[in-house]
Amino acid sequence: MSTETLVRTSPTTRRRVGFVALALAVTALIALPGGLLWPEPSGGGETYTYGDIQPQRDLWWGLLVVLAANLVINVPAQALLTVRLVRTRGAAWATVGGVMMWIGTALYAVGGAGWAAAYYFATAPGVDPSVMDRINADSAHVFGVMIPGALLVALGTVVQAVGLFRSKAVPRWIPILWLTIIATFIVPGNGVAGLVTAVPMTAASLGTAYYAWRRTA
Repeated sequence: MSTETLVRTSPTTRRRVGFVALALAVTALIALPGGLLWPEPSGGGETYTYGDIQPQRDLWWGLLVVLAANLVINVPAQALLTVRLVRTRGAAWATVGGVMMWIGTALYAVGGAGWAAAYYFATAPGVDPSVMDRINADSAHVFGVMIPGALLVALGTVVQAVGLFRSKAVPRWIPILWLTIIATFIVPGNGVAGLVTAVPMTAASLGTAYYAWRRTA
């Protein structure tokens, strides 16, 4: 039994919530096949060589830019809808988690776009392939913004999941699936494994979007 009660809202508010819910659902579905398109490093790990990127540099740049832009819409939408769902018990958890996610999204998206540009120009025709080695050697500038951003998004999602558990505003399977974000730091994000880890996150997004919109009735 939910500890929350349905609150009558105006048609305008319901439309606004519907737009945010639609944005969350659509961006979650767009991100789902990202792991299948993500190139696999020839040497394993997260570091790509000149040979990994150069033949598909346009795909690399386009994929990272699209996913970064998608993230800027997806994560804030998730945070906003969760804050709206968690009105009383667990509200502090939802709010703190949402703030962490917004800050983390900004850092991650900026870092991702920079990473895309760095590899794109380093693999341009006529550029010395050793430039890639120099870029990879400077991990502080390549990943120094992305990693804190990713951690903030993940921790914020976990904190919001606690808020959802405490509020009982949605079925328990939704916050449980949100907690699978932790697996994305363990399982490689490319190939079939990346798709598998994305499925529960997508399901959680769709569930959050549905219940947030439903509760505006």
